[in-house]
Amino acid sequence: MHYSAGNYEAFARPRKPAGVDDKTAWFVGAGLASMSGAAFLIRDGQMAGDKITIFEELDLPGGALDGIKEPKKGFVIRGGREMENHFECLWDLYRSIPSIEIEGASVLDEFFWLNRDDPNYSLQRVTEERGQDAHTDFKFGLSDTAQKDIVKLFMATREEMENQTIEGVMSEEFLGSNFWLYWRTMFAFENWHSALEFKLYLHRFIHHIKGLPDLSALKFTKYNQYESLVLPLYRWLLDQGVKFEFSTVVTDVDFDIRGDRKQATRIHWTSHGQNGKEELGENDLLFMTIGSLTENSDEGDHHTPAQLNRGPAPAWDLWRTISAKDPAFGRPDVFAGDIDATKWESCTVTTLDRRIPEYIQKICKRDPFSGKVVTGGIVTARDSSWLLSWTVNRQPHFKQQPDDQIVVWVYALFSDVDGVRDRVLHAAPGRRPPRGGARGLGELRVHRPVLREPDPGLHLHHRVLGPHPDGGGVHPPRHRARRP
Repeated sequence: MHYSAGNYEAFARPRKPAGVDDKTAWFVGAGLASMSGAAFLIRDGQMAGDKITIFEELDLPGGALDGIKEPKKGFVIRGGREMENHFECLWDLYRSIPSIEIEGASVLDEFFWLNRDDPNYSLQRVTEERGQDAHTDFKFGLSDTAQKDIVKLFMATREEMENQTIEGVMSEEFLGSNFWLYWRTMFAFENWHSALEFKLYLHRFIHHIKGLPDLSALKFTKYNQYESLVLPLYRWLLDQGVKFEFSTVVTDVDFDIRGDRKQATRIHWTSHGQNGKEELGENDLLFMTIGSLTENSDEGDHHTPAQLNRGPAPAWDLWRTISAKDPAFGRPDVFAGDIDATKWESCTVTTLDRRIPEYIQKICKRDPFSGKVVTGGIVTARDSSWLLSWTVNRQPHFKQQPDDQIVVWVYALFSDVDGVRDRVLHAAPGRRPPRGGARGLGELRVHRPVLREPDPGLHLHHRVLGPHPDGGGVHPPRHRARRP
């Protein structure tokens, strides 16, 4: 779709490409990128769906947009995406995907109506002192110096910002501002991250700066993004004849490289312990998703710590393998070469006790059982050593979720630092530091007024997701030509 000053070009369908009936497409990874690519090939490229195959390491589609219920363990969300009205390719796609919630509507129709009727905004963006209002009062708190820092960064060239850190180009006044607190917790930026990436994010979201303090720039789905976005697209692709090969790891791709021309000639994979391959020719199209934010993330629970899995990591290893064949394929270790720096941790909490939602309501100032916006995005505990943030989206967040439960997603930007709860327990004579999910839940409990002393009557399911080895891998300082 092409947009000019009006809609003359926007709604004209493309001609059928010459020779498309003779072509076959292969996608590596069944995340949103690959599934969208397949859908655009079918809708705009007019390729038959049965000519498309998608390989996926996991046993379900969606990549980082997964969301499942595990028996006896509760609900699990590894990640989600904060959306806004200028995700042009996404909305272009979903205008063509039928809603599975509303008969006769598209997913875009459903999403638009929902967010028009129930607009998102936060009533409590930042807390301190165990859930008390931090009184950022939705202000940026930018001094003259900090404002000049932003203008200078925005106007700088990419060459000037490449390989620079944010703390290397921004003043202490900026780094101590409410603006940076809002920004870094929303986009998961750390002070040592790329100044170039920060600059590009500013360019991309400049139209939403006004909505940054109260998160009114954001829009959310009715349920988790797997059920609201991935599942309708997956079902539509199946209806078109697209083939999904789950539990399949693509290990290598052979290329015929002659000058600037690179032709993929063979795909290698393993599936259920068996090796396989596919010969590729001139009429085969290959699309690879390289790298991953959630690959190798591990699961723990309230008593079992999630383990840091350093590899092997098939998505990153595939990129490393093909990048060794030609410099044009990039440098993956710019983004995945320092796991200790890029890892971060998240967890999903399912409440089993009616008293906990009452505490949530005290902070967010909304009834979490209303079916409407609850926190309106993340709530950040400013005095958390982990810089912990948590969010409650519209409930139920899962279709299978019981009416009396609330699902909370929590993430820690600095999860390798001792938290407040740890320090409290270390200071108590004869007490051992917490292990596993109890450590993260302890941090959450201290920064929300759920309890001031242990109360065995407050019951939760607590699923630890992470550490995500490369969760922060899109932000490290980099050369302008090195893209994740």
